[in-house]
Amino acid sequence: MDLFEIVLILAIALIVIGPERLPEVLRVVGKVLRELRLASNTVMRELTEALDENPPRPPVPRPAAPPDPPKPGDATPQA
Repeated sequence: MDLFEIVLILAIALIVIGPERLPEVLRVVGKVLRELRLASNTVMRELTEALDENPPRPPVPRPAAPPDPPKPGDATPQA
């Protein structure tokens, strides 16, 4: 948001709300934004901690397949 947009929003708020109630409304908006930021930070921190506590496990190696049985007519191996 650039300065022009902020001034425009404040001017519209001044016209709609009025000069008497504008400081009160801005205070409430500030409190709500602060609480949302705190809640967002709490959620992000908890997610980060949860992901750090449970690192991904390495894949489990699969057992080797048993050798194929000899086919009829194959030569038997010499021991």
